[in-house]
Amino acid sequence: MQESNPIIKAKRRAGRAKRYVKRKVYERNIGKQYKAWLAEGAEIAVGSTDHDVTISIIVPVYNPPVDFLRECLDSVTRQQARNWQLIVANDGSTKADVTDFLDDFAEQHADDPRIEIVSKANGGISSALNAALERATGEYVGMLDHDDALEPRCIEAFARAIEENGRPDAVYSDEDKIDGKGEHFELYCKPDFSPELLLTQMYLCHFTVFRTADVKEIGGLRSEMDGAQDFDLALRLLPQLQHVVHLPRPYYHWRAWSESTALTIDAKPWAQQAAARVQRDHLERTFGGGEVTPSRVPGLNEVHPALMSRPKVSVIIPTVGTPNTEGTGRFVDDAVASLAASEPDLDLEFVIVTTGVIPDVTVDLGRHSITHVVYETNAFNFAQAINLGRSAANGEWLLILNDDTTVAEPSPVTRMLEIGQIDGVGIVGCKLTYPDTRLQHVGLVLLPSGPTHAWIGKPAKEPGYFGSTLTPRNYLAVTAAAMLVRSNVFDQLEGFDESFARDFNDVDFCLRAHSAGWRVAWTPYAHLTHHEGASMARKKADPRESAMFQERWVTTQAADPYYSPALNQALERIYEAL
Repeated sequence: MQESNPIIKAKRRAGRAKRYVKRKVYERNIGKQYKAWLAEGAEIAVGSTDHDVTISIIVPVYNPPVDFLRECLDSVTRQQARNWQLIVANDGSTKADVTDFLDDFAEQHADDPRIEIVSKANGGISSALNAALERATGEYVGMLDHDDALEPRCIEAFARAIEENGRPDAVYSDEDKIDGKGEHFELYCKPDFSPELLLTQMYLCHFTVFRTADVKEIGGLRSEMDGAQDFDLALRLLPQLQHVVHLPRPYYHWRAWSESTALTIDAKPWAQQAAARVQRDHLERTFGGGEVTPSRVPGLNEVHPALMSRPKVSVIIPTVGTPNTEGTGRFVDDAVASLAASEPDLDLEFVIVTTGVIPDVTVDLGRHSITHVVYETNAFNFAQAINLGRSAANGEWLLILNDDTTVAEPSPVTRMLEIGQIDGVGIVGCKLTYPDTRLQHVGLVLLPSGPTHAWIGKPAKEPGYFGSTLTPRNYLAVTAAAMLVRSNVFDQLEGFDESFARDFNDVDFCLRAHSAGWRVAWTPYAHLTHHEGASMARKKADPRESAMFQERWVTTQAADPYYSPALNQALERIYEAL
């Protein structure tokens, strides 16, 4: 029945128009080199390479358009590499043209032992995948939807990556979409492995291969998680994913049509509900509980793990006692009062590092405590002030905080601890906005020109690239304007490098943590307002410190693993550099 409500109809037209404009922007940005790369793939010699590792590709089939199914299966049989196994599970398809096609396909490839067609009663996508998984003999296994397609060089690239990287736990690639005319659009250039992003978004998605033995060991797919069965699989495997390789090219093509989530989440609204079941199950299994609610990102959920403990947090605030912009007091008093009032259930210890010429902070602390540390100096050194504050701190965690910050949304320290408690996370950053609500900090990326705040100065509603400002994720660095650090990590790294008196001390600290094996995470759910530079006049970066930073990190961090080169330079050059 057609929708008769004119308001709803108008909203749907507007939504379609917005998606059309977005698609055109992506198409314009794809670039000649990317299109040339795709064209080269169409010219490769079928079956011209082979490898020691076999990759099993499992395809669940239930009543797809036959033309799409044909292209899907042909995308496997026409691979450049020969080292694949294809298992197709017909999950009780009721369309005669589908069953006839599969019979013809099986007969056509009857002499190829790599191909097997399994027919079964309808049981859902996980049931079909498990039927195919039972017959998978490859060392690695990946899932291919019955209406999508692999790029011709996919298995060649994955096999080479597996062999060159010592048999990793998983390998995944970028992806794009194809419309009904076979045109490519909406290239998704993913970050390298980001466990904290995986908490809210199944960004691994397509194409991903896991070790077959690992998938079978945890029982394969679960039918109760149909609709997000691959997300569930990834989260159950997450503790084992210690070595994951990312291939920054779109070796998987989603089919965008009326019944595919590649076109719009509205095609399968139950998929978001299924993802919520998966996420709640993960939170219960990993943290003993938590909260999952729909987020502002279409199709995604906001995920808050329960705190497994409530540790003492030492809040280190260096200050010179600058009056606030309203003239009603000092920035540091506002910062302490705001944070103390917002975290009544935590044990906060405020460590105020002052120059010794300003009065002590005296505000309502609630249950929290405060310590004043005198910093005798003629030339302010931020790194030195933080290290001095650490010497007086007793908390299991340190919150390094600028004095010109105030709470914008409730419980920011709690929200940071939710992410910080995850194994392997050593540092957590948060969302900072200017007083006029524009974005100030949503993570730092390393560009050839130096460390850069992503999306700085953009409106508060800016979603970022594929929701990057709205979902937790990993970065190489976050700002020390509001940085939560495990005390033992701070001590392991021997604190901030005091050679960086004003600039780059936070980025240098994060990069050293990353080099030591710790992850740097960022969460948008912790939100502070930052009057950046209001409490201390700032000039351009110190040339000496800038040169020292470049000399230390230009070689070891020439590329930011969490920031695709396709997002930095014009796409015409990206694939030449890979």
